[in-house]
Amino acid sequence: MSLWKHAPRDDDSVERRIREALTEMRPLLRLDAAIIELVEFDGETGVAVLRIGGDCPDCDMDAGMLRQGIEAHLRMQVPEISAVRAI
Repeated sequence: MSLWKHAPRDDDSVERRIREALTEMRPLLRLDAAIIELVEFDGETGVAVLRIGGDCPDCDMDAGMLRQGIEAHLRMQVPEISAVRAI
């Protein structure tokens, strides 16, 4: 049994907040059939890598506009993010 408790990495907290922000925005975008998930967050550069895909039958916006909107929302909710990269 270890007497030392390991503190969670700061990146873990940021990743948790990114996932929460993505969950909150799904109903706003009406993306029930789409995939938006965090792949990784680089704490050194502040880049969040997201997997964005699937079908958005009610969307009038293109993929670039969707990514920009997601990035703007995430950067407001999680200030540690400097950029979002979609794969």
